[in-house]
Amino acid sequence: MISAILGILSAAVTIYTMLCFLNIIISWFPGAKFTGFGKAISALTDPYMNFFSRSGWLTFGNIDFSPILSIGILTVISSILGGITSTGRLYVGGILAIVIKMLWNTSSSILSILYILLFVRWIVLLISHGYTPYNSGWNNVDQFLQRLAFRVAGTFVKANLSYQKALLITILIFTVILGFGTFFIAKLEFLCYQLPF
Repeated sequence: MISAILGILSAAVTIYTMLCFLNIIISWFPGAKFTGFGKAISALTDPYMNFFSRSGWLTFGNIDFSPILSIGILTVISSILGGITSTGRLYVGGILAIVIKMLWNTSSSILSILYILLFVRWIVLLISHGYTPYNSGWNNVDQFLQRLAFRVAGTFVKANLSYQKALLITILIFTVILGFGTFFIAKLEFLCYQLPF
């Protein structure tokens, strides 16, 4: 009986996760949220997703990463419920491994998006020899990226840096973090699954 209830809850959370993801996709298309379908999806998912976006600590410049965390949490809940349903027991090591993996997936997703943005900006600056026209869309992006690049690069290099060098150093640091983090989290996840309880 309990297993059936947990299975239904797991399925419900999975469906709600898909609705949240659909809400994110809809938000990319101007006016789509104001259609009947868009309003229905928003009414169901906005209360949950706005809980994370209101905090503001996952917003960097014009980029809001809170949807990644909100979907990650739903995925963890669904995985935990599914694991309990299939094994018939509460396995702390497995839950811990799932939570660690979700935290890393969320963090690495944010880092990967930033990595791609930093890399593309560095390439554009390299091609244009460091010149950015005044009316370029990059000026808005640079307001955010400059703070990030100088803060991250300045932590490791104390010399005066150009924006291009700060971008390159930040890209290299993110490469190391993503590579080492993936290896470390895989080992940590394995250790969690080895716990006897």
